[in-house]
Amino acid sequence: MLKKIKTLILLFVFLIAAGAWAGEIVPWFDDSTALVDYTAAYDETGSDIVSLNPASTITFAAKFTPSELDVTEETGPVLLIETGGSKYGSGLYICNGEIVYALRTSGNGPDRELTDLDNSDGSSSVEMGKALEGQENKVYASLDLTTGMIFSSVNGVRRINYLYNAPTSTNLTGNQAVTFLGDTSLGSTGGLSGTNPLLSASNAWMFTGIAGAPVRGQIFSQAVNPAVMANTPSPAVNAENIDPAVISEVSFNTAEEPENAGSQNPDVTGHFVTFYEGTGSDPNLSLPQLYETFVPTGTDPISVTVNSPETFELDLGQDIYWRVEEQISGAPKGDAGNVTGPFWGFATLPPKPAADIQPEDEAVFDDEQAMFEFTFTSKSSASSAWYKEGDPDTELLPSDPDVTIELTQDGDQYTSALYLDNPEAADQGYYYCKAENEFGSLDSESASLAVKRMVVYWPFDGDYLDYSGEGNDITPYGTPVPEQWVDGVVPAETGQAISTIGNRESAGETAPFNVAEYTNEITVSLWLNWPGPDSFSTLNYRQIVCSQDDSDNNFFLEIDNRDGWIQINAPGYSPYPFYQIQRDEWTHLAFTASEDEVAAVYVNGSQYEITDPGRFSINQLSKPIFFASDVQDSENLNNVLEAVFDDVRIYNYAMSPEEIAGLYYDVSGEQICVEPNADNLKYDFDGDCTVDFDDLAALSIDWLNDKMYLSSLE
Repeated sequence: MLKKIKTLILLFVFLIAAGAWAGEIVPWFDDSTALVDYTAAYDETGSDIVSLNPASTITFAAKFTPSELDVTEETGPVLLIETGGSKYGSGLYICNGEIVYALRTSGNGPDRELTDLDNSDGSSSVEMGKALEGQENKVYASLDLTTGMIFSSVNGVRRINYLYNAPTSTNLTGNQAVTFLGDTSLGSTGGLSGTNPLLSASNAWMFTGIAGAPVRGQIFSQAVNPAVMANTPSPAVNAENIDPAVISEVSFNTAEEPENAGSQNPDVTGHFVTFYEGTGSDPNLSLPQLYETFVPTGTDPISVTVNSPETFELDLGQDIYWRVEEQISGAPKGDAGNVTGPFWGFATLPPKPAADIQPEDEAVFDDEQAMFEFTFTSKSSASSAWYKEGDPDTELLPSDPDVTIELTQDGDQYTSALYLDNPEAADQGYYYCKAENEFGSLDSESASLAVKRMVVYWPFDGDYLDYSGEGNDITPYGTPVPEQWVDGVVPAETGQAISTIGNRESAGETAPFNVAEYTNEITVSLWLNWPGPDSFSTLNYRQIVCSQDDSDNNFFLEIDNRDGWIQINAPGYSPYPFYQIQRDEWTHLAFTASEDEVAAVYVNGSQYEITDPGRFSINQLSKPIFFASDVQDSENLNNVLEAVFDDVRIYNYAMSPEEIAGLYYDVSGEQICVEPNADNLKYDFDGDCTVDFDDLAALSIDWLNDKMYLSSLE
């Protein structure tokens, strides 16, 4: 059962007073403010538009009359208007008769639906509505990245969609090249990416249109503001699981004055509020009406009584839609001068179970207990079961001594808990709960289980075997020779080490595997003795340990072969140098990468530096681990790092400073300061990792000394 994320979709129709706004296509905007305004098909020339990077708002608008070919093309998108290049951009397209806004903020994204609101992969798209064949169409799409809102309109039918997950870039114009309909070429198709044929640049078509029909294409650097209508509904847009036994009113805020954001529009003298019952997520004007009322102006929020014998009564499993028409200067309902707002919708609790709190990911050691919980509401007696995803999914049974399932009830709310004892690597995966009552069942979102453990241990005691038990052995580039096995850091403790000095073929790589599977965390620890630079290659940076292949990277620990600076490097090539190693000395190096994208680096067991959140991230891909080399080195051994290595360990979680210090102590026997830069050591003046009387004595030497300037002497 894959994780599901709800999206907000809103459909509405406006009645706008003629002449209230200046724009021909976007009535909210003045056409004179458009960045580009074309009245004929146009092919990009480069820098057609000002850069909007970084930026947060953009609006595309188009007027056109499509031919039958334009609206029936099934193999690829028909271009309307766009800006961008091969990596960044967005625009409007006709995809099999549907007008689509597509956005790309990074390289080619994966396969996606025509409405794909998850922007974590750098690509998003929204279906806006049907293109009308042989008729003039006026459409626009307005993006506000600060809120994730995409406000779109197709021939007066307007929608609001909300993106989730932050984009990888705010570059909304790419290379600033604009194409409108296409005169002789397609342009860069900046918003199209992925394997979906209707969103693929390689399948794009030029617009045909009806000869002689007027056209217009515009791009603005602003976004439509829906606050000029009634806004901020409660329940929120597309709210779910509203309990009919609890709700007694809805509320909203009055439309803002267009020229005075944050203030009520003084021309609003009342609110016509209408409720409808519908099915599905797209209401239309033929919805059966439930109730209509008029509410005079007042202090926000404006409240409206519902769910009563005098209004209308709610039941389980209903889709309720409502909208507010702002009365302007006492006008009657339906007057062209009034401002009719969006359809808002909410759904009452279904008869079958409804989700309240979803399970969360778990990462535990093998001697700990993993626990997942799913809380749901059911108006009738309910049961639950837990499953592990697979092919097929497997139900977990209490007959297993390591499995415990408990179901508790508090009124209409149930909590199902799954406990897993003695977790092993084979137990890793995704788990979900199935709640059921007499009316049906509901699957929870899936949550992952990770077992924290060592996934690589290369002691290099005469072989390349992985002693972690995970089977990640190294395959060397050449036949091992006796000279490559040398004394380790402390031979009595660590046995032998491996030397690539003069033995460049002794580097190697593993089979592909996912180091950080289910955890998105790692720890890398090793001992390194570097003799200084060699002259085999002009490649400055040599890999100590890295995970990559020809197409993607997971992480790097590397050294500048010119001067010995050690650095970690992220998949997007964002190096973080932190220590210049001493030549011909054993040094313990370690780094951790946490799920919140924080890296901590360690030298000789002590935390050396820690990055800000978001500074260092890794990938979770199945890739080889390269030892003393990188992906190029199986063919070019001149790029191998010449050094001596011992006791290489990799873990699938971010170890604590105390655990790193323990790895160092187990070999060196030396007690060290775990976190010398910790906040609670700022008064450790003598550097012994303890704030004690000696530090107090050092402070007291200068007690009451001052350099105060006296403005006058009395």
